[in-house]
Amino acid sequence: MSIKNDAAYPVVPEQPVHHVRVLEEKRKNGLGVAALVVGIVAAVFSIIPLVGMIAFFLGPVAIILGIIALCLKNRKKGMAVAGLILGVVSLITAGMVTAGISAAAKSIDEKVNAEHTVEYVVTTSGPAHISYWSPGGTSTEDIKADWKKSITSTDFNITSISVTGSYSDASGAVSCEILIDGKSAGKNTGSGSGAHASCSGNTWQK
Repeated sequence: MSIKNDAAYPVVPEQPVHHVRVLEEKRKNGLGVAALVVGIVAAVFSIIPLVGMIAFFLGPVAIILGIIALCLKNRKKGMAVAGLILGVVSLITAGMVTAGISAAAKSIDEKVNAEHTVEYVVTTSGPAHISYWSPGGTSTEDIKADWKKSITSTDFNITSISVTGSYSDASGAVSCEILIDGKSAGKNTGSGSGAHASCSGNTWQK
C-alpha cells in the first residue's frame, strides 16, 4: 500500500503573465541629414547676389532629398522636414534677390541709356577759346562773345567744357555752366589774363 506525500511536491502558484510590447526604435535617416545640409547651403547662397543662382540648383535637390527621406519607413523625419523647408525657402529668397537685382540693373540701364539734353553756356568779356565734349568727341571753337550750344543724345554719360580768355586782356572774365535736361550740373568762373574756367557734369546726378 502506497501513501501519497503531497508535501514532497509543493504546489507553485500561477504567476501572472506580463505582455511586453517591444517598440522598434526609429533609425537614423541619412537622406534626411543630406537634405538638411544641402538646404542650409542653399539658404546661405540664396541671400548672396549673383552667387545666389546656385540656390536654384541646390534648393530643388534639398526638396527632393527631403521628400524621399520622408517616404522612408521607420526613419526619423525631423531633419528631412527641415531640409525640405530650407530648400523651399532658398528658392523663394533666391528668386526675390534675383528679381531685385534685375530690376535695379534695368533701372540703371534705362537711366544711363536715356536721351538727355545737354546745354553749354559760356560768358566772356572778350575773345576766348572753348573746348567741349559732344557725342562725336571733343569739339573746339573760338568765340568773341557769349555762347550757347544745346545737344540732345543718348550717348551722354559724362560731359565737360572749358573756356580760356585772351592772355592779352588782364581784366578778362569768363564763366561756364552745364545744364542737363534743364538743371544745372556744373558752374565755374575765371578772371584775369588768360582767364580760365572749366565745368563738368554727368547724367547720373543731375
